[in-house]
Amino acid sequence: MRLKSNLAADGALVLTTLVWGTTFFMAKDILARWSPLAYMTVRFAVASVLMIALFRRQFFRASRGARGAGALLGLLMGVGFALQAAGQVYTTASKSAFITGLTTPLVPFAAYAILRARPGVENLVGIVLASAGGALILAPRGAGSVNLGDALTLVSTAAFAVHITLLSVYARRYETSEITVLQITSAGAFVVAVWLFARACGLAFGAGALPAFVAREFAPLRWDERVVWQLAYLSVVATFAVFFLWTWGQARTSATHAAIIFSLEPVFANAFAVAFRGGAEWLTARGYAGAALVIAGVVVSELRWGGRRRGEPEADD
Repeated sequence: MRLKSNLAADGALVLTTLVWGTTFFMAKDILARWSPLAYMTVRFAVASVLMIALFRRQFFRASRGARGAGALLGLLMGVGFALQAAGQVYTTASKSAFITGLTTPLVPFAAYAILRARPGVENLVGIVLASAGGALILAPRGAGSVNLGDALTLVSTAAFAVHITLLSVYARRYETSEITVLQITSAGAFVVAVWLFARACGLAFGAGALPAFVAREFAPLRWDERVVWQLAYLSVVATFAVFFLWTWGQARTSATHAAIIFSLEPVFANAFAVAFRGGAEWLTARGYAGAALVIAGVVVSELRWGGRRRGEPEADD
């Protein structure tokens, strides 16, 4: 038994997850003032403009294969975020977070179905530990019923799992800046198109005749200084910058291993919630036991108990 040698890639993915952990309390504040699609439209539109401005060559001279890969990754990302936002209209934040956490155990199935990649023993043990830990942190008590929001969020989780799996392939095949700019701009174009379509439906049929998550898009946007700097952070740091880290890191590890690291997200999210929103955000004893299991799952996944599995990429040393 020995440590794996892709610690630089893992560090990039941990930093990615750390930044994601900062977004929850900010998004909660913004969504109290804005509709979900309007928020995502601004976030991805700003990130897309920055991407194109700084990486014009990669955007305009990309190969057909890179454009196809970027469009597919962007579509999966856009669908995932849009369905997740729609689901939050019907379900609670805790249930949404718990269902989204199912990405970790779903990724190995997606990786096997798409790539025929079988995870090793260390990753299987890590998945079990991290998934159990995530359930202890996020599973809401007394919330056994399933509603439309839960179903929409579950579909979004499947989209995220496929995205993580395919990113491990395309990030190794194409230049980091190229595949990043293409997937961000594709996701931005999708989100903007969905938002404009929702607005057009409201104008044609009236907001009262539309589902609740679409009707919300007609609420007026409330601007203030806090919203502006939060949107700037979410667009520039949590989308524009962090996707470079994510893509670079995942080019050097497997989809399953990346998903285990991403299970740290609720741990980081709670730490930032406590820091910025006060002691009311402290976890219960059950939550801290879950956090310990998540960290144990990540540590276990860093150990190499056997050789490389067929279909799983070798880490760059």
